[in-house]
Amino acid sequence: MGKNDNVENWAVLRAQQILMREGMDLAVSARDANTGTVRAKGKLLAMAIAASLMEASAASVRAEAAS
Repeated sequence: MGKNDNVENWAVLRAQQILMREGMDLAVSARDANTGTVRAKGKLLAMAIAASLMEASAASVRAEAAS
C-alpha cells in the first residue's frame, strides 16, 4: 500500500466518522425543524471538517519533515 492509499483510506475513514456524528445530528435537527439547533449542528459539522483538514495538514508537515 502506497502513501496515497494511506491518505485516501484515512480521508474516507475521517469523512465517515464526521458524517456519522455531526452529519446525523444535523439531519435529526433538520427533521425536527429546529432552526436554532440546525444552525448549531451545522456549525459543529463545519468545525469538524476544518479540524480534520488541519489534522491532515499537520500530518503532511510531519511526513515532509521526516523525509
